[in-house]
Amino acid sequence: MKKDKQTRYVITKGLAFVEEEDMNKLSALSEKGWFLDHFSLFGYVIRRGEPHKQIYCLDIRELPKEEEAEYHNIFADSGWTYVCSAGDFHIFSAEPGTVPIHTDRATIYDKYTKVARISKTSAFITLLLTLGSIALRSLSTKVWNSSLLEYSSLVVLVLCVMAFVPSTMVYIAYSLRLRKFSS
Repeated sequence: MKKDKQTRYVITKGLAFVEEEDMNKLSALSEKGWFLDHFSLFGYVIRRGEPHKQIYCLDIRELPKEEEAEYHNIFADSGWTYVCSAGDFHIFSAEPGTVPIHTDRATIYDKYTKVARISKTSAFITLLLTLGSIALRSLSTKVWNSSLLEYSSLVVLVLCVMAFVPSTMVYIAYSLRLRKFSS
């Protein structure tokens, strides 16, 4: 199998935790001739090009399909080029020295408000599922006394904890950012 040398995968620790670090990493990679192509599971796919420094910026906003062109044009007028999106996360690139997309605390706060609210809901739902699975596990071992239910409830509990921990960490990360940029 021939290996595609025109693209590479770059892992991320998560935009909730290392957004600025990721944007700086992508900028450093552009100097080496690797440019962001698109989001991928737990990272990015970068594509080889002519080396030149780019800066990257993330914007977070719900974007209806019919507003995409206008949204991209607004950023283009400010010197930013749309690169890719994943859900409500949109990355733009520009030449160094371009005025940042978010220039004040209020716009940065707005950027994180919705994602913090969504991550809070996600953390709460996974908390409820985890508590429910703990109750199911307890009932299956102490009341129902069935080995099949015990095993099944253990699997459900592990899956719930696997969802609860990262969703809570994301919520905490975005809450801390909101606190940092609140006025």
